[in-house]
Amino acid sequence: MSASPRPEVELSLTQARSVAVAAVFPPGDRADVPSVLGHLHAVQLDSISVLARAHQLTLATRIPHATTGDVDAALNSGSPPAAFVYPAHALSLVPLADWPLWAFRRRHTRTRPQYPDTRQRAALIARIRADGPLPLRSLRTEQTITTGWGWGPTKAALEFMVWAGDLACTRYTSGQRLFDLPERCIPRQLLDDSLDDGICLTRLLEHAATTLGLGTVDDYADYLRIRPATAERLLPRTALTPVTVQGWGSAWAHPAALGRPEAALWAPVFVGPFDNLIWHRPRVQRLFGFTQVFEAYKPAARRAHGYYVCPLLADGRLIARADLASTSAGLTIHQASFEPHAGPETAAHFASACRTLATTTGTHRISIEADAADPPTTAALRKALR
Repeated sequence: MSASPRPEVELSLTQARSVAVAAVFPPGDRADVPSVLGHLHAVQLDSISVLARAHQLTLATRIPHATTGDVDAALNSGSPPAAFVYPAHALSLVPLADWPLWAFRRRHTRTRPQYPDTRQRAALIARIRADGPLPLRSLRTEQTITTGWGWGPTKAALEFMVWAGDLACTRYTSGQRLFDLPERCIPRQLLDDSLDDGICLTRLLEHAATTLGLGTVDDYADYLRIRPATAERLLPRTALTPVTVQGWGSAWAHPAALGRPEAALWAPVFVGPFDNLIWHRPRVQRLFGFTQVFEAYKPAARRAHGYYVCPLLADGRLIARADLASTSAGLTIHQASFEPHAGPETAAHFASACRTLATTTGTHRISIEADAADPPTTAALRKALR
């Protein structure tokens, strides 16, 4: 392990929060889907749609007046497409221009024991070459279809072929990814695996810093899903600035992030549970004193905060959370709670963020269930929502 760098900038925890929030919400001149995607470099995907899809929330909350439909229209209308699907963190949308930088992961995937054999790869490639881009349901050959967390043989082969760069996904049909040949959907000038691992990772660490603003070695390692020792070795080669943060110790910041606007300038917003701001739970705890949990996969009786819970970001802090759903009847608040440090303005911030989210999900109706919170909190929210 290399020695920690001598910090050049000292930041209070309040300053660090401001840097982090301002970094993850790009400036107002980046107010369309390709620009926001290009700033974040990875937008996580997930299949749960009780409120909206994960990528829709992440992108729409950064674009004034955008709806979830606007997001998908922008992602599916461009030629070439705006993004490809890749395990950049978890499975994520990644800007097309970043294809060369993931060569390190494509090379590593080809050495993994789960990588399908030559015969299986050739059969799948031949089918897609002959019939065009196809969804998983059209490519399955096994009789038993695995659902939930399990992967059948065909799905496993396809996923590892995507990770290895044998196939690429840039389009959807009926909510399913289309598997295609990279040469048919990735511009030729980007189909290049010549960058060595060090160059790939150094640039990706710099990309991560544009979104994180600042972070520890562990934060960057988690963001790219690489080993902490690798991140520690390569961070000194980047253009990032060594900093020290109150209560953290040494960290690294993007130089541009240190001069961005104060986080308090941003309007209150509900952050989706797969938002880049809250990917790494230890960082969320360090920055905000907020315990981030995702309970959708727990039995209902074991959930403390609800099924699809979104933290409320206001004035540069995470001050509340709500279990939310959107249907044809409108936006519903199933459960809500305020953080201990939340101030008297929290109900107003909560209501403002609800109105914005309702517009994002295509409705203007907002309802709160009678038992969503304790009686005083419920009463305060009802009053603020009127």
